[in-house]
Order: sequence, then structure tokens, then C-alpha cells
Amino acid sequence: MRKRVWWIIAGVVAVIVLVVGVGPWAYAKFLHGDQPDALHLSDDPAAAATGPLDGTWSVSPGSHAGYEVWETLSGQRTFVRGQTDQVTGTAAVENSVLTTGNVKVDVKSIATDDTRRDNMFRTLVMNTASQPTATFEISQPVDLSELPADGTAVTVPVHGTLTLRDQTRDVTTNFQIRRSGQNIETAGAIDTVWTDYQINKPTLFPNIVVEDAGQVQFAIVLSRS
Repeated sequence: MRKRVWWIIAGVVAVIVLVVGVGPWAYAKFLHGDQPDALHLSDDPAAAATGPLDGTWSVSPGSHAGYEVWETLSGQRTFVRGQTDQVTGTAAVENSVLTTGNVKVDVKSIATDDTRRDNMFRTLVMNTASQPTATFEISQPVDLSELPADGTAVTVPVHGTLTLRDQTRDVTTNFQIRRSGQNIETAGAIDTVWTDYQINKPTLFPNIVVEDAGQVQFAIVLSRS
């Protein structure tokens, strides 16, 4: 009888070790799901530009925006990315200077690999029923005079305002930008501290710790209006 009790105790201990030690790894490896690549310029080669740079432009199909957060479960650190193609906006270029530019994102359409996480994001985190959109707008002109016509990408600093959950903050980031045929393509990320926008840190399980900062990411295709 005593031998049997020891076998039971040993089995319980083994299960605890398996859950505590292997559980976080298994979550990151199997339950977490494959995540999409960070948003960036298309891997397809750019074509030489056609037409002038100056003019008015509109956000076109092929544009995406989303977020990236990092989370930790018992020392196992992994990331989550949510993305959407429901993006609109306009831009204007005059004398090779971007004078206006704005992007609007349908936040409720942002999706990850887990519908439970998405439902929490839309309700408790972003409250999309009353605050359905996020926006970015440039606040200073951007010099594009060095933008090549051969499709080569350049990196330019951009100052603007980011609005999340009706909270607007000044931001500065770098855009990668290039011309490709009749389009302008740009991509980048904005480092974001969630509490700056009165956003509760998104989480799915109470034992998963979500980091205080993440990114808003975008890849935008502009076509002539």
C-alpha cells in the first residue's frame, strides 16, 4: 500500500513538473499559433516610377495596418500580431514635399490567430463599439526630393499624431518609402506605450503577462487619386 502511495505522489509531482516546465514552451510552440510577418514593404521588386510624384494620392488595396504585443508565460516570451486590410486615407505631394497625409484603420476588423483574443481586444481593450477607428496623420511636411524614381527604398523621419481609443499623442518614427510604377509604397512601425492611450494591456489568460509597450505597424500602398 505504501509503495502504491509513493507511486501516486511521484505521478502527481511529474505532472506538476510537466505543466510548470513544459507548459509555457508548449503554449508558445503549439497553442500560440503561427504569427504573420511584421508589416513591411512588399518583397516583390519595385518597378520604375511612372508619372510625376506631385499630386493627390489615396490609400489603395494591398494596404495593411495592425499591432504587435509581447507576452510572457513563466519566462517563455513570445509575440502576437493582429492585422487588417481595412485601411483608408489620403496624401498630397507638392514640389516633392508630402504636405498632408492621413491613414484611418477599422480597429474592429483587426484579427489575430485566436478569436477569443480578438473578442477581448474589440471589447475590453479597444471598445470598438464606441471608438471604432484609429488614425495617423502627419504634422510636419516630409521632404521626398531624394526619393528615387527607380524603385529604390529610402528611410525618412516622419512627425505625426497617432490616435488610439480617442486619445491623440505626438509621435515620431521612420518610414520606409519607395515608388513602384504608378504607386507609392510605405511601411513602418510606431513604438507605443499602451497606457499613454488609456488602453488596458490586452491579455487572454491571467497568468500571461503582457508587456507595457508594443508597436503599431503599417504597410501602405498609395495610388494616384
